[in-house]
Amino acid sequence: MKAWLQLFRVPNLFTVPGDPLAGFLIATGGRFDVRALCAVLASLAIYAAGLAMNDLADFTEDTRDRPKRPLPSGAIPRGTAWFATVNLTLLGLVFSYLAGPAALLMGIGTVLGVVLYNFLTKKIPVLGALNMGVCRGFSLLLGAAAGTGPDALWLSVTDSISTVQPIFGIGLTSLATLIGQTRFTHGLFAAGLVALYIMMVTNLARYETRSSYPRFPRFLPVGALLLGNLGLKFLLGSGPLLRDQAPTLWLVAIILAAMNTSELMREPPAPLPPRIGGFIRILPVMQAALCVLPSVPTALHKTPASLLAALALLACVPIHAWLGKKFYAS
Repeated sequence: MKAWLQLFRVPNLFTVPGDPLAGFLIATGGRFDVRALCAVLASLAIYAAGLAMNDLADFTEDTRDRPKRPLPSGAIPRGTAWFATVNLTLLGLVFSYLAGPAALLMGIGTVLGVVLYNFLTKKIPVLGALNMGVCRGFSLLLGAAAGTGPDALWLSVTDSISTVQPIFGIGLTSLATLIGQTRFTHGLFAAGLVALYIMMVTNLARYETRSSYPRFPRFLPVGALLLGNLGLKFLLGSGPLLRDQAPTLWLVAIILAAMNTSELMREPPAPLPPRIGGFIRILPVMQAALCVLPSVPTALHKTPASLLAALALLACVPIHAWLGKKFYAS
């Protein structure tokens, strides 16, 4: 069991539900239904599949540099890992399908992005980081598409799928309709904030195995949060932002990132892998901020459901920290 938890980077799994949750709450104006659960389960399954796929793609390198990891050590046979990866991917697409036709397209986009990252772009500077950011952005949009699209379980249980074409036809039509809706546009904005942050963290993480690394990439994660703060101010207007939970939580994320960055600015700098874990740990705080975006003319507003989601995501931060001491997060 420990080997599987290590393979799936169990600390990081606690950063996944917040993406589709935030997207769903933005899309529905703070209302929950079963589509949110479908979107969360879809993202979790695809994310877990991507982590296993990452180790499968890196098997030769890990055998040389990280022989104690689950696959090189033989704790998990490669065939078993492939079986789990394929089935988790299919499970993620099934849950995406149950969340709605447009959500299914987002799920497919996420899977394609994960495969592209693991087998092609990961080794390419900048492009790999961009690819990873897009994957996390798709995860948030999966929730936004589920929340703005048709009702949950959009095909009756008595219906059967005879061909693939109708699914894609319905999905493309639904997606085209969503793109013109303001709530989905705000979902795109939120996805962009998360994607930008993940891009900067991923770019920094490529130096994890090096004894020294340049100074500029160390500032990029906190820089992404500062840029995101400007975006929030643009979205929310010039009111008393600190009286609202969303910008206040975003400020907490900036402070945490700044503290993490200060550790990297020491001479010699702090070891990079734990700091990458620290930057990843900030994600639930960002997601909580997006869950409680205040009322604006486009009907984004807080509800008991959005506040509860934010509290649950904030509770994930100490859990991530505790698990991070037992399992590696990268």
